[in-house]
Amino acid sequence: MVYSFLLWLVAAATTVYFAFMYDSPAIMLLAFLEVVYLDFSLVAVLFRKFTVRGELNVPIEISEVGKENLVKVIVTNKSKLSLRRSKVRIAVKDTISGHVERSWMKLPTVFRGEQSFVRNVAFSGAGNYEITLEKIRVYDPTGLMFGNVRVKSTVSVLVMPVLHDVSVHLTGAVKMFYGESDVYDQHSPGYDRTELFRVREYQKGDRLQNVHWKLTAKQDEMMVKDGSLPLSCPIVLVLKAFPGKKREQKAHVVSYLEAAASLSYSLVEAKCPHFVVWYDDSEKDIVRLRVDDDESLFYFIGVLMRIKWAKPTEDVSDWYREKYRMEHYVWMLSLEDDLTLKKGNDVLAELAQTDINEALSQLELLL
Repeated sequence: MVYSFLLWLVAAATTVYFAFMYDSPAIMLLAFLEVVYLDFSLVAVLFRKFTVRGELNVPIEISEVGKENLVKVIVTNKSKLSLRRSKVRIAVKDTISGHVERSWMKLPTVFRGEQSFVRNVAFSGAGNYEITLEKIRVYDPTGLMFGNVRVKSTVSVLVMPVLHDVSVHLTGAVKMFYGESDVYDQHSPGYDRTELFRVREYQKGDRLQNVHWKLTAKQDEMMVKDGSLPLSCPIVLVLKAFPGKKREQKAHVVSYLEAAASLSYSLVEAKCPHFVVWYDDSEKDIVRLRVDDDESLFYFIGVLMRIKWAKPTEDVSDWYREKYRMEHYVWMLSLEDDLTLKKGNDVLAELAQTDINEALSQLELLL
């Protein structure tokens, strides 16, 4: 509004100057009308600034690379007068690279009340994106004067990484791994007598120590308690991404995200419960997340897209062994910052040497 005001002020001053120079009543009348119109425009714009509000809404907060996502701009006009000229500025921020793109969206007439306007936004790569409605620009009826209504309404859209199938072959040691866990199989009984799975009728071969004596006395027939089967994690996947300056190298970070998500996805497909471990700088500690089904997988991927990577004070693998030294596992996989995949101390693959899609599709894991 400042620039329009200055432009109009220069025009009015010029008109007054010529009116006095030529002693012309007609030009003086024109200058008077310009000043009156300027006052009218300022009042109209200021009125709009107090009667217009806006916010953003995203119907679907998860998207895919290259796919357009619908964003709703909700504008509320509290006045009885329609807003005929206006536009909004929308900023899309890539939280990984920090890159921000801003664009204007022209709005049709906004009538009294709340109205929604849609815009499609496409994302170039995986990650977490913040979409912000920064301002609404309102104009006077002629469109010459305008003012900005500050909004600052932000929504987030999670763009999923591409998941690649990695060939996973599980050995008997992994399939038959039994360890302590607070998660139990809902379909099969097991050896843990501290957690009851079911009570059933006695069958030949059942041990007497498993008989439920109180229930047996009530029902006049032998009833047996089955313990639960702990679903422990034989595999630990350690993420060691410390981008530093590479944070600006979006391609590297996206490749790392795709590799980490694809490895976890492939372990779930192979029905192999596992822990994913990384360093959380906000907690100054390592974080562990159990992944064993589709729900926990997509929760992990959502967390993965929002991690603010930082380099820890010690090696994450050693830190994990020390923190969980009483827990056992079969294999520890580590995905290094340079996309080298290790099983223990053995290098399984250097995924950065070729195209990440090709490298993951050709990778075979024997665990």
